[in-house]
Amino acid sequence: MIARNSSFTYKGKPVDVKRVGQELGVRYVLEGSVRKVGNRIRVTGQLIDAANGAHIWADRFDRDLTDIFGVQDALTRQIISASRSSSANKNSPYRLLSSPRTLTLTISS
Repeated sequence: MIARNSSFTYKGKPVDVKRVGQELGVRYVLEGSVRKVGNRIRVTGQLIDAANGAHIWADRFDRDLTDIFGVQDALTRQIISASRSSSANKNSPYRLLSSPRTLTLTISS
């Protein structure tokens, strides 16, 4: 995981996930969007293996803004689970060296 400011370089630009992975030295790239209408929020995300461009996980969350922490927790659990599953794949050259305890997801509108 890298600092979130490192990813702002790519904000609003079409990017090649493999290139982003190489430039930032990361295994996975998380792409997504946040949309807000009234007091509702929709967060979409997809986790991509930067080495081969394969989609590991994708989901959409529709919630009230009052439940924003629930959205963060759900995303965190699913992303960590997907990355663990991918790392456990016997064909994968990668392995998790330690179990991630926290993943901070910043959502702004």
